[in-house]
Amino acid sequence: MHVKHFVLAIAASSAAFYAVGRNSQKADLSLGAPSTIQSAMAAGSSTPDAPPATTEIVQAPSTATPVAPLPSAQAGQQPQRPPAVDESALRYFAAQGDTRRLEAELARLRALYPEWKPPADLTSPFPTGDAELERMWKLFSEGKIAEARAAIAQRSTVDTAWRAPDDLVARLDAAEAAQRLVNASNARQWEQVIRLGTETPALLTCANVDALWRVAEAFVNTGKPERARDAYAYVLGNCNTPAERVGTMQKALATLSDPLTEQLLAQERQTEFSSIRDEIARRRIGRAAEDSTLVVSPDDLRRVEMLANAATTPDDAILLGFHALRRNDPVKAETWFKTALSRNGGAKAAEGAVLALGANRKYQEAEALGAQWLEAGAANRKAYLDVAMTLTTQEPPPRLDRAVLDRIAKTVGTDRYAPGAAGLGWYAYNSGQISPAATWFETARNWDRAYEPAAYGLALTRQRLRDQAGLRALMTEWGRRSERIATLLDPRRNLATNRQEAPRPDLAPQDLGRQDLGRQDLGRQDRAAEATALPPAHRPADLVPSRTARADTVRQFVQEDVDAAPAQRRRGAQARPSGGCGNGMSGAAALQRGWCLLNLKRPAAAAEAFDAAMRSGSAQVVADAAAGKTYAKLQQGLTAEASAAAAGTNLPPARRGELSALLLSERFFAQYDAKDFTGALVTLSERARHAPETSDLMLMRGWSYFNLGRYDDASKVFTALYRVNASPQALSGLSAIRDITQRNRY
Repeated sequence: MHVKHFVLAIAASSAAFYAVGRNSQKADLSLGAPSTIQSAMAAGSSTPDAPPATTEIVQAPSTATPVAPLPSAQAGQQPQRPPAVDESALRYFAAQGDTRRLEAELARLRALYPEWKPPADLTSPFPTGDAELERMWKLFSEGKIAEARAAIAQRSTVDTAWRAPDDLVARLDAAEAAQRLVNASNARQWEQVIRLGTETPALLTCANVDALWRVAEAFVNTGKPERARDAYAYVLGNCNTPAERVGTMQKALATLSDPLTEQLLAQERQTEFSSIRDEIARRRIGRAAEDSTLVVSPDDLRRVEMLANAATTPDDAILLGFHALRRNDPVKAETWFKTALSRNGGAKAAEGAVLALGANRKYQEAEALGAQWLEAGAANRKAYLDVAMTLTTQEPPPRLDRAVLDRIAKTVGTDRYAPGAAGLGWYAYNSGQISPAATWFETARNWDRAYEPAAYGLALTRQRLRDQAGLRALMTEWGRRSERIATLLDPRRNLATNRQEAPRPDLAPQDLGRQDLGRQDLGRQDRAAEATALPPAHRPADLVPSRTARADTVRQFVQEDVDAAPAQRRRGAQARPSGGCGNGMSGAAALQRGWCLLNLKRPAAAAEAFDAAMRSGSAQVVADAAAGKTYAKLQQGLTAEASAAAAGTNLPPARRGELSALLLSERFFAQYDAKDFTGALVTLSERARHAPETSDLMLMRGWSYFNLGRYDDASKVFTALYRVNASPQALSGLSAIRDITQRNRY
């Protein structure tokens, strides 16, 4: 091609840039000086790895190089300047007041014709005075490419001697090519994008940075990141618009590896990429927060810490919080997450704060915070359940409000979370509530048969409840998978193993129930589990109220006996060290030793001492020893043996009445646990002949009526209790009656 014709074609192809906005879906077009990208495109046609039908950009230097000569020009030649400069587009943009396109056209014409001087008055009419041609330019500037083509065709048909200006035709051609490139990019046809860019180098200039970005994206998606870097490098080396330069780095940051991005950062002018360096530091810290093997440089850490301290938004504080948590620095993590929460950090900040508080052993604070974000998402729910499980498996168990236990039980039931159910089992177990503990362990096993801690907890409860058949069945099932279950009956096993996961199974329920848990019974959490609408097969047992009344009553009677003992006996017991209760052989000495051991929470040894007293003591000593043995057997959970001890001796009427009331209470508890609510009510009525009904037993009477469907009777009991002491448990009972009667109504 003749050089003159080549130059005219290039000049014509660039005009379309001014007609279309740079940020629209129709790419902007213009033609500037030839560049490394254009040269690389021309050379790409001979690259050995290019597809046969596609010409691609070959790898160019990572930074822009001086402008190369036109591919078709001979060395040493200069493009020939036409005798006249086409100023029609220039005057049109001036008349329209389109300053941006006017300035771009001035720059283009000066680049093509260095000796050309723009007219002093650009607002004067077109020299031709061609209104029809002006309408064509207007259609082009409005992006109506098809209408402009139709107008040209119509006029050419009417006036065969008329010819559209080359500049307008070239701009229309380039506009159509640019739109095809945009369409191919939006359709993710990456090879087509590269082909269009190669065939239309006029698109790939500073006047149309969007096209360069799209070609770079195509290179990334076809596995050629180095060529994408070259496209970005062309922008940074040749283009001056600050927003486009920063935007180029942002796109590179999102698509290129760190080494390639660092090469582009070398083209920074002053500190224009400070925000990009901030983002790079954030990205590195974010990766390190997920992978503990990655190390963040102190400079990056300081940079983001400065940003977080200066900001009013939560994002950087959250990022630093998770990084600190991953680096086992929960104290710093807690500080950052609380900072993020104070800046409305939302669910992610709350999740991190719960995890950090848990890592700092602030379990109750973590549970309270996590409860506020339970519905925020799966991650928040998991963080709450994890910290709740840790909270409930502490030893000794912490004192928790009823509302907290209700909340934990409801959430565990909703999610069918086996570790959480087992955690509630350990809480009940460590609190001396063996039957509710067994229920929760069974529930955990129903949800996850392979969860060994639940099986171990259930084995311990069966051992404590003297359920030898159930215990041996578990040992058979788990014998090959769990050493601690297999050796549970081995007296030589180390009871200290896995203490954090299992409580001390050698202690009696009363030994563990030293926190007056009558107001926070885990058995009552079954109501919360029922509220989660679980299938009956997976729901804990029905509404099991407090089992600590029995332990409290035993301690009360034991203390009364100790107080009633002769002063000399009390002084002797107090004078001895806490670990020794004497070893005298007389009946009185054995009796004294039995009471001492009972006070030390050693019921089995106390029962042996009382037996010795009954064999060798006076009638009074025998009566006192029989009572003591009854209490000792009750502390061990051996109700039948306690009844035999009480029946085998002549006791004073008052003492016999006390023991009868206590034994009937035990029978009531057993019947209630077996869901024999009718028999339980009969036993309570029989007990009332020997002792007044306590508040705890009245509460259980109310729940017995409730479980039998006698809601009016239950309501009377709960109402009376609430009027006496404003009992929250009674209020819960009234609420349960209201809920179930409303459901039945509908």
